[in-house]
Amino acid sequence: MKKTSIIAIIIILALPLIVWAAGTCTQSYSKTSSANVSVLTFSCATEATGTEFPVTNTSAEITEAINGLYITEVRTNPGTTGPADNYDITIKDTDGIDLMGGSLTDRDTTNSEAAIPAISSGVYQDRPIDGILSLTISGNTTNAASTAVKVFLKR
Repeated sequence: MKKTSIIAIIIILALPLIVWAAGTCTQSYSKTSSANVSVLTFSCATEATGTEFPVTNTSAEITEAINGLYITEVRTNPGTTGPADNYDITIKDTDGIDLMGGSLTDRDTTNSEAAIPAISSGVYQDRPIDGILSLTISGNTTNAASTAVKVFLKR
């Protein structure tokens, strides 16, 4: 009994060392004044003393709204404290395919940038959405960094 209690206390005390926060990433979806264009926006930030952005999947409600649409362009807008220069973003579908084909690598730390979906080297085309999208931001080494990722969609 004593041994079990001691092990339980050790686990409880060690748990905060194992679990750490990875920041936040909220999402919103809106239609523009054009009936054919809408925008999915991810607003992401790391912790004040952290460099990790969470991997973020579209919510059930947003996934339902965007299924059948096509990604036409993605814009990145680093915050006041942007991620480290040349950070990378992927937007993957449920099959694990980067729908931007690598065109969101090496993002700038201070400037907003736009990219269109790449199918292969030098070939660009709108990409269909079928299922949950998963946003990953990697390569950051800056504490308290933030960025917005706007995904432009059309029918």
